[in-house]
Amino acid sequence: MMQFDVAMQSFATIHKQYGPMLDGLLLLFFRMLAFASTGPIFNRKTIPILIKISAAFFLTGTLAWMIPPDTQGPLSASGLYGPFVLQLVMNIVVGALIGFIADMILQAAYAAGNTMNNQIGLSSAMIMDPANGKQAMLLEMLFSYITVLIFIYLGGMHWMIAALKRSLEVFPLYTIQQPIAQVIDLSYLVDLSGNVLLVGVELVSPVIVVTMAVDVMLGIVNRTAQQMPVFQLSFALKPSIGVAIMWITLSTFLQALSDYLNEHSKIF
Repeated sequence: MMQFDVAMQSFATIHKQYGPMLDGLLLLFFRMLAFASTGPIFNRKTIPILIKISAAFFLTGTLAWMIPPDTQGPLSASGLYGPFVLQLVMNIVVGALIGFIADMILQAAYAAGNTMNNQIGLSSAMIMDPANGKQAMLLEMLFSYITVLIFIYLGGMHWMIAALKRSLEVFPLYTIQQPIAQVIDLSYLVDLSGNVLLVGVELVSPVIVVTMAVDVMLGIVNRTAQQMPVFQLSFALKPSIGVAIMWITLSTFLQALSDYLNEHSKIF
């Protein structure tokens, strides 16, 4: 404990040589780093940690002009590292929360891929997803890549930078007690997370309706012609019909996904 106190006092002494601006830059960097760890695109396991740190440095340099020049943190004002550590933790929480909310919007498209994958009978067809480091369904990976491309095409990176800029106004860097419950509409977050599966079903509703009709037809055939191998027939019929319907309605699906992302861009 004594060595830790000596180290922090030495850091505080050296810190005074660089001015109070270092306080704000350090707090801002950790907020950006927390966002890069949980936000969309950057939270994939295939992205090296150096890329995330570089993105945090880039965002810090982009938003450094918003640091109040005449405000001093507790470290530069009196050399107290206790309140500064609390400020550091609060900025990490705020950055991680913004990234989590942004990623939650994209989860609806991933749920659409899982729903369609189960509906057309491809739930057992799984491959290794290097982005998440786990086994994933085929259509889940396809939908995730499509969603990320549309998100970038619609200006999702600008939305996230605008959200981070807005967070500096709502949650100042040097504040220890953040009124998160008063600033963020918790009911909206509950609806957003609770409707992930509903939105996913709506995005692939044409495939669900057609495959359900195929199930009904196969059931009728099984009753009328019991000698036919209906069960084995469904393994080839449902995936083929499901992929064909998805191909036919692809433009509608992309438009619906774009409208969904544009509608929820206000959260940024």
